[in-house]
Amino acid sequence: MKGSIYTRQKCYECGKNLKYVEGNGLLQCKEHPQYTWTKDCRVKFDQEHIKRFSTVLDAEKHLTYLRGQINHGMYDSRDWRKDQPLSFRSQRERFLLSKKKDAISSKQIRHITYILEKAGKKWDQLSIKDIAEGEIEDFFDEDHGIGNKTLSNWKSVLTDFWTWVVRREKRKSKIEMPQFPDIKFKMKKRMVVSMEDQADIIKEVRQISWDINPRIWLGIWLMSWYPKVRPGEMRNLLEGHINLSDKWIVFPDPKEGVPKYINLLPEHIETIQEIWDMAPPALPDVPFFRHIISRSGVKAGVKFGPKYFNKYWNYACENLGISGVSVYPGVKHSTVTALGQVLTPEQIQHDITGHVSNAFKRYFLPDSERAKQATRQINKIRKEKSATIIKLRTKKG
Repeated sequence: MKGSIYTRQKCYECGKNLKYVEGNGLLQCKEHPQYTWTKDCRVKFDQEHIKRFSTVLDAEKHLTYLRGQINHGMYDSRDWRKDQPLSFRSQRERFLLSKKKDAISSKQIRHITYILEKAGKKWDQLSIKDIAEGEIEDFFDEDHGIGNKTLSNWKSVLTDFWTWVVRREKRKSKIEMPQFPDIKFKMKKRMVVSMEDQADIIKEVRQISWDINPRIWLGIWLMSWYPKVRPGEMRNLLEGHINLSDKWIVFPDPKEGVPKYINLLPEHIETIQEIWDMAPPALPDVPFFRHIISRSGVKAGVKFGPKYFNKYWNYACENLGISGVSVYPGVKHSTVTALGQVLTPEQIQHDITGHVSNAFKRYFLPDSERAKQATRQINKIRKEKSATIIKLRTKKG
């Protein structure tokens, strides 16, 4: 049978090795059977599996267990290696390496890493084969201080992780996909404004912010023209990402993982140049959307904070008596909703929002003419002010 039990102890009479006697809980000298050993020993099952025990009886139980695994086709030498290749920690580290090779964005990598590290606090020392429905339910039942929508996002990441593990271990360990608990939540309805109200809000932002820093208004104004750009991506724009001579801006590290390009219209180029005339371009790696002068609470040269655009959007909305809509849905969803009256969903997806499937992104290159046509369509809607969406303006006394 596979495996045996050994000891360094020798026979007191002849000095030869003591041999394991199957099923008797001891080692014995064949020539002098009166000399036996029942204490410190080790089980050797293969080159990677050598384990020490304080008694032969304990070692024998372990050896019997391993042989049972062999008989049932369940033995895996990796379960017993010192580097624990099947531990949750080892598996999640390999999973992250595979994700990085998929060329997804650094933001997505950080998101996945954070969730796996949270789970790792519970499971890092466990074998991936020992984490089943019960352990997973217990993890999601804990109070993590987050809502069900975020928990659902965590579930998606862990489901993706386990799908990857099951595929890799299909022939080796026969790990089965665990059942994840249902996480119910209600999506909040994003409020939008009419294109007319949107134009008034952006005009008010210019009125209240131009003397402070014209880049506040510019960022919000550009996002209303180019819905594919998120507020965070706009804030991350560097001086070197803007190319006025070729009439485009590049966003190299968006959520989608593929660089985004926006093709600028003449009025956008003129406005950016006007702002540069007031404060000449800095080095290419300096944030474009930064504080120009030091004031209370802000320091010159520092990039806008994550709530800075929304802060001035809210000021403008308050001045106009408009409520219930923040900057992201106000500039993106409002524009896209209006475009839904004149463009197909596919045109909006590819040319306006930039939301494309992973398969599509491998082959899609920026089509400048189509993008320009889409931007001109936004311009047409603005001028006509014919879009009827949701008007949230309240009447003033």
